[in-house]
Amino acid sequence: ASNQRDFEDAIQYFTAIEHDMEIIITRNKKDFKNLSLPILTAKEFMNR
Repeated sequence: ASNQRDFEDAIQYFTAIEHDMEIIITRNKKDFKNLSLPILTAKEFMNR
């Protein structure tokens, strides 16, 4: 089950989980809340 309201965001999240990804990089961080993976913008990722 997911608390994601947007179907496409939920697909991205569960794909990341299924493939053991460590983060999700997106422009719409606000749509990914309360998840077990860190959510970063591309700029945040590049500044790590």
